[in-house]
Amino acid sequence: MAQDGEAYEFGNLFLAGDCLSEVRNRYEIQSTDTELLNCFKDLIHYSKNRHKFHYSRFQAVVAVATHWQDHPDTLPLLQQLARYDQYWMVRRTAIQQLALGYKDHPDTLPLLQQLASFDKEDVRRTAIEQLAQGYQDHRDTLALLQQSARFDQHSLVRCRAIILLALGYKDHRDTLALLQQSARSDKDSRVRRTALEQLAQAYQDHRDTLALLQQSARSDKNSSVRLTAIEQLAQGYQDHPDTLAILQESVRSDKDSWLRSTAIEQLAQGWHDQPWLFKFLCVRVAALSEHRTLNDPFERKKSWDDNPRQIALNAILNYYPNHSQTRSLLQDRAEHDPDPKLREFAQKKLEKLR
Repeated sequence: MAQDGEAYEFGNLFLAGDCLSEVRNRYEIQSTDTELLNCFKDLIHYSKNRHKFHYSRFQAVVAVATHWQDHPDTLPLLQQLARYDQYWMVRRTAIQQLALGYKDHPDTLPLLQQLASFDKEDVRRTAIEQLAQGYQDHRDTLALLQQSARFDQHSLVRCRAIILLALGYKDHRDTLALLQQSARSDKDSRVRRTALEQLAQAYQDHRDTLALLQQSARSDKNSSVRLTAIEQLAQGYQDHPDTLAILQESVRSDKDSWLRSTAIEQLAQGWHDQPWLFKFLCVRVAALSEHRTLNDPFERKKSWDDNPRQIALNAILNYYPNHSQTRSLLQDRAEHDPDPKLREFAQKKLEKLR
């Protein structure tokens, strides 16, 4: 404890705390116990280079809650940190420790409910998580989660509330309707995506889920929502007769290259044993003599963009490496594709075949 632990992110204190937990009769070393507790309190409130040592600070919160759970100062300290600390991860950790170690204390539930309704986004999200985990059967928890899912101003809180409702209240009569409403009409694309994912996972066999996924795949204005919908269709409804048509149409006509790439990947994974797929991929690569015109209009704008032509070519290499036309496809793209990254990709693959 006497060492200056800053250079090692206060590892000496955490080691001392672990050793303390092994002591059977801590009353015999009460002065050392108190001194170590005060060191951890000082670390929690450490103001020097706070950004660098933020991880040490919320580790210290866990240490105090773990090693001094019954100390009279611990509960008030956790409550104060949960309400007022300037760094959200410290507040998050304090909230988690309150729910873990003081679930039955009369002040814990009201504090979590207050933080879930009126605090910063990260804190609200943490509070509803702890309410759903520790107070699932409390009469107020479901209503608070529903309110957060519908009306919270921050999309990430609405997303988390939707997930918690689907996990913990799947069979409640209001949950399905709430998820459907969020998937159709929430103004934020992340929330619509989350609702679609939860519907596909929790209500796959419900008669309305497939239709909603199909609608989102075809007509949602946001490409990431359309992408989520086609992923869920490909993974959960591969045998439905409309799924293949939707994926093929997305590959041919969606304006977003990332989505077209994803649809190609899903087709390759799910239908590579179908005789038509090789030609379909060749058309997307546009490398055969009869397909000189580029069928996929991708033009690289950013270095990390996925080129659907490259995705299709890679699928051919993965599933049809010995096809008689695979080498000619590579040769054609290595020489003629307008995307330099695809030309480089094809050239490297050709070198490996030599």
